[in-house]
Amino acid sequence: MKSLRRAGADLLFGVFVVVYISTAFYLVEYLQKSYSRDVVAERTYSLTQQLALVRSRLEAMVTSEIFRTTGIVSYIAVAPNSSAQQWLPMAEQLLANAPHIRNIAVAPNNVVSFVYPQAGNEQAFGLDYRQYPNQLRTVEVARQTKQIFVAGPLALVQGGMGVIARMPIFTDPPQNSQYWGVASVVLDWEQLLEDSGALAFPAGVQLAIRGVDGTGDLGPVFYGKLDTFRTPLLTENISMISGRWTIAIKADESQLVALGTKYQLVRLFGYSLSVLIFISIMVVLNAYRNAQRYSYQDVLTKLGNRRFITQVLKKLISRRSRFAIINIDLNQFKMVNDSFGHPVGDALLVEVAHRLESSLRSYDALARVGGDEFLLVLPRITRQQDLQAIVDKIREQVCGTPFEHQGVTLVVSLSIGVAIYPDDGEDLEELFHRADSAMYQDKHRHHRRTA
Repeated sequence: MKSLRRAGADLLFGVFVVVYISTAFYLVEYLQKSYSRDVVAERTYSLTQQLALVRSRLEAMVTSEIFRTTGIVSYIAVAPNSSAQQWLPMAEQLLANAPHIRNIAVAPNNVVSFVYPQAGNEQAFGLDYRQYPNQLRTVEVARQTKQIFVAGPLALVQGGMGVIARMPIFTDPPQNSQYWGVASVVLDWEQLLEDSGALAFPAGVQLAIRGVDGTGDLGPVFYGKLDTFRTPLLTENISMISGRWTIAIKADESQLVALGTKYQLVRLFGYSLSVLIFISIMVVLNAYRNAQRYSYQDVLTKLGNRRFITQVLKKLISRRSRFAIINIDLNQFKMVNDSFGHPVGDALLVEVAHRLESSLRSYDALARVGGDEFLLVLPRITRQQDLQAIVDKIREQVCGTPFEHQGVTLVVSLSIGVAIYPDDGEDLEELFHRADSAMYQDKHRHHRRTA
């Protein structure tokens, strides 16, 4: 019976451990994945903000600096016979306040006759746009539309890359039928990129821009790689005066995953807390099991105690089951303690308990209910001859071999009394009384035989 209870408790404990570990693992991993997703989402949001900032800066810098130059265009429109000496002060002031303007060129009849500053732009002076189809095309678009046309970015004759604003000049505003020429403002493309923050994206993030001449997402890529637009993380449209560029970023997925898994705070804290909780549960459970064990178990023999055996008997009576009890008492135990000491007496009790246990069936119950007194409960006993056979077996098992301990040899002798429920009593008190009476009668017989 005890082994069955122990097996059931061990099975329940094993189930609890498996469920606890599985639940803790699932919960911690779920929270870690949620946290990792939040980290990735936060990174994506940060990249969104950064891309939007780049877009707004590019729009602001290109648009504002182009419109700064409309003053010189208006001046020439109302004074078409003015000279380069008259344009120079305006150009100087303009470049002093526009850090991204690389140069200004004025081309009457599409031939450059004024460039400021001249240093570094000597090759542009005297340039006839009609001799350069790529440049003439953008000049003609501005002339025909009668509006500013933003071309590029494209390679410049004087070297480098630039964004060019073609501003047609007409001498009869607002009809704009008398074409005088064109003013071109060249913006430094590399400087625009740097000041807009386009070069400040973290490692693993690719940036690309497409839409040469303001053709948007239909135009060719002029910065970065085309692959960025195939699977972009984010895209933005940069509004130009005469069109738009499309800017996109693509983040390396492996780096985003690595970013999410880099921060293992939830996993570290979760598993640490789970282990601490498990240890705490084990400590409390162990304390509870010890308390239960000591409250139902005899400390010396590890058998059940009087409280344990009383509960077993109450359950049997509540079920109206027939059973027998056997009250067992060691003869002359006090003499053993007095003659050989309590250590020998304790060893004798442990040995008797072991011999009694070895004679039990799996569903029998045994307890030590007094100093040298044991009580055996035998369910399913209905016949007196069966009970007597068990008593004889107990005597043979316990008393058949002398007890030896540290050079002391003792003959083990038992006094036994039995009672059957409900034949000998219908409550515990009456059963105990009948078993005690039978046991003392057996003890008296033993004393007379000894005498």
